[in-house]
Amino acid sequence: MAVGSNITINPEQMTDVFNQLMAIVTELQSNALPAIDEIAATEFYKQGNAKDAIAAYPEANEKFLELMQHYNRIATLVNDTLYQMIMTDEYLAIRIKAALEV
Repeated sequence: MAVGSNITINPEQMTDVFNQLMAIVTELQSNALPAIDEIAATEFYKQGNAKDAIAAYPEANEKFLELMQHYNRIATLVNDTLYQMIMTDEYLAIRIKAALEV
């Protein structure tokens, strides 16, 4: 990066990214997690009859939870960036709050 170069960040795009990330997290929490719990609660799974049928389930569940953690971490970083933008520039604060509808 050259000395004196600028980075341009569009606050509306940042809020759009944040909203999309939160929609993904909400979708995963409200649909995927209950489905995972439902599978784990079946008698077939609890009694061990599902060993061969879903041998990869524990690893897949772990990877899914990691995915959720990553989305949450990314959303937190974007949120922190938006907060810093709000604290730094009043005009940006107005645009960000309007884009977030707060």
